[in-house]
Amino acid sequence: MKSLLYILSFALLAMLCVGDLHAQAIEPIGGPYTVDAHTVLLLHFDGDLTNAAAVQGQTAAAATPHTMNPAKIFFVPNGGVSGMDQCVRLDNQSTDDSTYLTVADTPAVNLSGSWTIEAWANIFTFGDVASDYRWVPRVVMKPGNDVFWHPNYWLEMWGDNRLFHAGFYTPDDQFVSLTTENNLFKPGDWVHLTFIRDTTRGIIVLMVHDKDRNLKSMISTSFNPNTQVPRFTPEPIHIGWGGAADIAEPSGDSWLDGFVDEVRISNVVRNFAGPPVVTNVTPPVNQPNTLTSYPISAKAQPLNAGRSISKVMLHYYVTQWDSVEMTGTTPNYSAPIPGQSYASLVKYYVSAVDDEGKRTTVPTTAESKINPPTYFEFYVFAPNVQILALNFEEGPGHIPTDKSPGHLAVTSPGQPDFSTDAKEGVYSLFMQPHAGVYVDSNWCEVSSPFLSCEEFCMDVWINADSALHATRIIHYPTAAGDWNNNNYELSLRGNAKGIGIMARYNKGGSQVNLQDTNAVVLGKWYHVIYERNKTNSVAALEIRDENDAPYYKQTTIDPAPPVMGGSGTPPGALRVGRGYFTFDPSPWYVAPYRGKIDNFQLYNYPARGITVGVDGKTPATTPWKFELSQNYPNPFNPTTKITFVLPAMMKAELVVYDLLGRKVKTLVNDALHAGPHSATWDGTNDRGNAVSSGVYFYRLVAGDFVKVQKMTLTR
Repeated sequence: MKSLLYILSFALLAMLCVGDLHAQAIEPIGGPYTVDAHTVLLLHFDGDLTNAAAVQGQTAAAATPHTMNPAKIFFVPNGGVSGMDQCVRLDNQSTDDSTYLTVADTPAVNLSGSWTIEAWANIFTFGDVASDYRWVPRVVMKPGNDVFWHPNYWLEMWGDNRLFHAGFYTPDDQFVSLTTENNLFKPGDWVHLTFIRDTTRGIIVLMVHDKDRNLKSMISTSFNPNTQVPRFTPEPIHIGWGGAADIAEPSGDSWLDGFVDEVRISNVVRNFAGPPVVTNVTPPVNQPNTLTSYPISAKAQPLNAGRSISKVMLHYYVTQWDSVEMTGTTPNYSAPIPGQSYASLVKYYVSAVDDEGKRTTVPTTAESKINPPTYFEFYVFAPNVQILALNFEEGPGHIPTDKSPGHLAVTSPGQPDFSTDAKEGVYSLFMQPHAGVYVDSNWCEVSSPFLSCEEFCMDVWINADSALHATRIIHYPTAAGDWNNNNYELSLRGNAKGIGIMARYNKGGSQVNLQDTNAVVLGKWYHVIYERNKTNSVAALEIRDENDAPYYKQTTIDPAPPVMGGSGTPPGALRVGRGYFTFDPSPWYVAPYRGKIDNFQLYNYPARGITVGVDGKTPATTPWKFELSQNYPNPFNPTTKITFVLPAMMKAELVVYDLLGRKVKTLVNDALHAGPHSATWDGTNDRGNAVSSGVYFYRLVAGDFVKVQKMTLTR
């Protein structure tokens, strides 16, 4: 038996949980608990591994010990938490211990609806780097069977930042999770961890209590219970290790060295006491200086059934802190921040108080005394301006400079290379490998809050020397160090015909992609325009050939704006020539761009107009067909132009012949992209000598297509 407190708490709970009172009664947190109809798992660890919830007939009778040394799992009195009897010791002080517990998989422990997952933990030692076997001690986890980090749910500690983390993983590859502030964990301290998933209100909550059951931290976020459903896994629940021994890539960094006690899983939201839950605060998006105010909204609701919200406040800072009460009814509240001048930095956070005086803030660290405070923030920009202009005319020995009105600072980790093969001006930026250099350092980057845009226009010339899938040409990440998510990006991506040009942006959890269906021709210049228009929600990608003739256009409509970074995750540097990289060769390594870039122009509005007057239904590619036009002028002297069209990327040969069928001059002999092309004949042969007046023929051969036209040269 646990203790007298165990009996008294059970009796009290039994009296409270009668009829409609069950929904209103505040439940005591931390146990020791007794089994009720909603208990899926309950491990007291009072000298054994018995599962008290097994009487429900839904879960295993006991946890199973796993260890290389049986002496490494034992029971000791829990002298740190009042009311407890014994706890289990998992001794993982070396990599040879491999000590953990499992609870067999059953349908009842594959959670999908509302739940409350709890455990007491006292972690002795931990690792602060990924190579340490105790880097991320898992308290409770139901790991994936493909890779352990695709779990049904998890509750853990991270050693590098000494924080707690909980969440679940969805079948469509989303991690819905919560992360506490840094430095919340202290070795040798008992903490009670509570992870709540509430499908009725669409929120998840992570609570951390100290050994006296005082709340140390509570964080929450919203999710969509209809689309963000936890992924079921056939693995057992793991306690003390992330698992799973029977898969190809088990966890190697998640051993828990310490005590665990009173693990309870419930298939209901337990009505624990706590401050209000604040979610869905308007994300920080840079705002124009033309507005008179910037509306901020949030959802605030009591954590406990039977409580109410008494006040929600918006706190903001420009030159000093000010506050305004948010208006509305639970759960929706809003208030404006007054309009500010160009280049202002606005910081803000939201607080809420319930009818018992319990208070919370979002971000939770806005008033932190442990870590530097963090806030939501945005900058005030001037609309409809050019925000970056790099023409690369500085040439060898210089760092490119921004010619836009903002004159942003451009840096490079090394010395950029230049080429005289340029589309405009004398020089282009040349991205090339260097002998003995693993990560080339000749890209350019720009850091500025004014690069984040809800709408934008990117205009650039590119000429690729190699084509590798997922190579970033221009990448503006939504957070520093993010190699994948972006406010806008231009890259090379695989398609059915090889490697084509892709433009995309991240809208929060997914990408809006515009993909060229043609393959790039190496060594050829392409003029690329990528634009998003927030007025009609249209995004467009237009690609033009080396003669600046359009040959591809795709548009799409998506009302969700690009993610632009925010408090705690400021956007990273915009990089020209590559995306984020790591010095470690790994599956996440993204190869750098190889080739030339010229005249990169960036605007914070749809400057080129390719999104204006379109409906988002433009075909992915123009349905080109073979065509060889009559030369113009004809007759001619001294030059004439010959145009032709290809329906797909292919090898094409355009040759001039005389009346006797002898070859005079090869005008084209190359692989070309789909669309229109042209060639000019100046009346000379392959040796550069002028030919006489007369009738000549030109023949196009491309795939199975062969066509001949006649022309006349007059001297």
